[in-house]
Amino acid sequence: MKDNSLLKVGALCALIMGIIKLINPVIYLLMPTQLRAEVPAAVFLPAFNENSAPLMAFFWLEALVGIIGIGLVPVLSSLVREKSEGWVTWVSNLAIFGYGVSSVGYLLSIARLPGIAKAFVDNPTLQPALAATWKASIDLLGVWGYAAVGAWLLVFSILALQNAILPRWLAIFGLVTGALHLLLPVGTYFKIQEILIFISVAAFVALPVFYLGVSLQLRKKLN
Repeated sequence: MKDNSLLKVGALCALIMGIIKLINPVIYLLMPTQLRAEVPAAVFLPAFNENSAPLMAFFWLEALVGIIGIGLVPVLSSLVREKSEGWVTWVSNLAIFGYGVSSVGYLLSIARLPGIAKAFVDNPTLQPALAATWKASIDLLGVWGYAAVGAWLLVFSILALQNAILPRWLAIFGLVTGALHLLLPVGTYFKIQEILIFISVAAFVALPVFYLGVSLQLRKKLN
């Protein structure tokens, strides 16, 4: 009897990922602008100390994305591996590592930022030092958590499109999803809020459609 556990795990992971990627862009767009990416410490830390809930919710969900992603990468990669084993092996390893780094980074921010923000507000003499060192993530630009994952998504989607492994429309959404992941480090590095907002708006549509669509396709393969 064929073991379908890999497809079942993948379908579940893609479903959870799709739900999170439907919720998190909304959280980002609705949270106070003082809490968004690339806001200066002098603005961000007092705002975070006053109301950390929206960003903490965002961080917890993104930490979960990293954990779920580690389960999803091997499943999707297995669908296209024989089409280009070298590329798929390389980018899937990058993505697994990237998801792990991303999850650890968000958990580190969850643990450290409340204390840093409180110290910034309570101790003015510490503000210059904290303003220079306050960011807790180990992936400040999102190179691992986003660009590495984006490279994997692009390779997977190109191979899925070329070999009709996914419906054409779904593979195209995968390409868009990969491109959005690659764009985020650019916006972060150059501190361009317009790019970050564009990514959030586009991600609200593209990412849930892609991941929920993948979940449905994997479930169809179980039948």
